Amino acid sequence: MTILDTLILDGRQAKYLQVATAIEDAITVGQLSAGEKLPPQRILSYKLGVTVGTITRAYHELERRGCVNAKIGSGTFVKSDQAHPALLTSPCETHFDLRSANAPMLNQIELMQTGLNELLQQTPILAQCLSYQSEIAFESQRTRLATWLSHSNIHCDESQVLFTYGGQHAIQLTLQTLCLAGDTVLCEGLTFAGFSACCQLLQLKAIGLEMDHDGITINSLKAAIKQSHPRALYLTPQVQNPTCVQLSVERRHAIVALCRENNIMIIEDDVQYLAPECKLASFYQLAPEITVYISSFSKTFSGGLRIGYLIAQSSLREKMRLTLKANCWTVPTLQIELICRWLEHDKVTQLADAIALEMKQRHQILEEVLSEFSMISQHSGYNAWLILPPHWRAVDFERFALHNKVLIRAAESFAIGRFPAPQAIRISLCASKNHHELRLALEALKTCLHSQISHHDIAI
Repeated sequence: MTILDTLILDGRQAKYLQVATAIEDAITVGQLSAGEKLPPQRILSYKLGVTVGTITRAYHELERRGCVNAKIGSGTFVKSDQAHPALLTSPCETHFDLRSANAPMLNQIELMQTGLNELLQQTPILAQCLSYQSEIAFESQRTRLATWLSHSNIHCDESQVLFTYGGQHAIQLTLQTLCLAGDTVLCEGLTFAGFSACCQLLQLKAIGLEMDHDGITINSLKAAIKQSHPRALYLTPQVQNPTCVQLSVERRHAIVALCRENNIMIIEDDVQYLAPECKLASFYQLAPEITVYISSFSKTFSGGLRIGYLIAQSSLREKMRLTLKANCWTVPTLQIELICRWLEHDKVTQLADAIALEMKQRHQILEEVLSEFSMISQHSGYNAWLILPPHWRAVDFERFALHNKVLIRAAESFAIGRFPAPQAIRISLCASKNHHELRLALEALKTCLHSQISHHDIAI
């Protein structure tokens, strides 16, 4: 017997709120367990003698409070108190890795050795970097980054720059600054798992928007704005993660108009690598006053260096500075100094050009091995989006591929809330150490794609 079995509704509060509170209390005391399915709305409405609309509003309220997850076609489930799946992923050296989107290793080690040797000769700078420094790093470092960004038409002043511990940290800082627990944020229906993990930890309601070959649809954005009054819109417009589509310029202008009209901040994630000549006008170029531009050197140098940055209007950057200080007190000026020296001497740009060439070669291998399958990709990007053959469900295929020592990501791991995930997988082409290893990994994946499923395979 649960609280719902003894619930008596009265006139002291709206009925949907009484139902929602009763279910939340049942979850709190353990009468409803993590992952347990709530009663269908019609059955519960009949049991409690209320309308189906009342139960629908109650379930929506529970979603807003972060108590449940609703899945289209499946029902509403008590939210698990376990960490987001994106936080549990770990590398596996014994498998073919088509899952990790890391910068391919070219001459990064040589750059590190040269940069560190140069710094060893700079005793005053070393002493400065080894002391506690301001959370906004050195003015000279912010200026060098701003100068470098101007070559990519990201024009900003050093007062708008904030360094972070990678792009993920920048996303978290931005959400913490812009939103309060219970607020709604919009994003692509399939989106970067690190963003949804942040929303879960910060108790934000993320709503995924419908997408087509040009990115999120304007109709879905209009409907979500009208229904949920969001605080922010998070997008990966240059090369969408995971579907690899690119948001068209026409859509970008339409999105800017809607966000300006409705006082919605745009969080522009430009972490995923794409050759500069393949990029379109950024949201920051189109509407700097309502955009927070986020990027990092994880995809253009190395994820292990953990240096990211965000660009925002000075007043907002000041609020983010306070959030950063409360979060981690300061940033690693030694690593930032290394990066800024490479920026000054154009080493990062040269490396990015080499990465673009390398990725084009890797995409050629992809097309040679998997040409018979339907895929979307940007030819200098790290990932490809593959539509599975009709006999495969994505979650089953991910499990089957893992059993056959191939690591990939199913669409479900990117799906936000109720958004229906297609039967597709994301393939990352950059984790393999060389072209031969990549070809072997793709051949192993091809074998899995041609395999026929069985009950035993799915249960693995």
